[in-house]
Amino acid sequence: MAEKIKKQNKFLDFLKRNLALVIIVACIVAIVTIVVVESSSTTPPAKMPDIEIGGGGITGDDTIVDVPPLTFDLPMADYTISMDYTIDGDFVYSSTMEEWTSHRGIDFIAKGSKDVKAVADGKVESVTVDDEYGTKIVIDHGNGLKSIYSSLAENTAVKKGDSVKKGTKIGEASDSSYLEWKEGPHVHFEMTKDGKNVSPREYLKIN
Repeated sequence: MAEKIKKQNKFLDFLKRNLALVIIVACIVAIVTIVVVESSSTTPPAKMPDIEIGGGGITGDDTIVDVPPLTFDLPMADYTISMDYTIDGDFVYSSTMEEWTSHRGIDFIAKGSKDVKAVADGKVESVTVDDEYGTKIVIDHGNGLKSIYSSLAENTAVKKGDSVKKGTKIGEASDSSYLEWKEGPHVHFEMTKDGKNVSPREYLKIN
């Protein structure tokens, strides 16, 4: 028993004399343990989701996205033009209002078929009845570009939220526009870019 107590006292004496060294060794062991645990539990970063860039581009993993360019067609197949789009400061004569006025669209007068078609792929943003321009359809083509069809017959072929392809029938020409009823069945056609009127001739191949 005495021998055992003697050994314990020697061990305690060793600890007292080398306390700083013991503390340093314990700290090193703790740090190494933490580093090993953290490295073993580290998981690889999650893959970023693919993000498509409108109008063609790349995705999150650098894959090329092939998006066909937007192409346009006429809203009517058989037509004459009554009132054309006017540049700021220019005017056209309105037979209905019997006055010279600015005009932010092109009036396509139906010569044969009254079918009115979407000029490009898009989504129907709204179908409304306007006090001045009668039944009106707005199609959103993306990238801030929209086409607007007014003076249509009441029974439209599409509704809000419908996706349409270029050439899809959306309605029929009529004289529902209060401001243009003397022109007879026609479609008052406008285009806007970022909320501002632009000449439809910039997009359509008009005879």
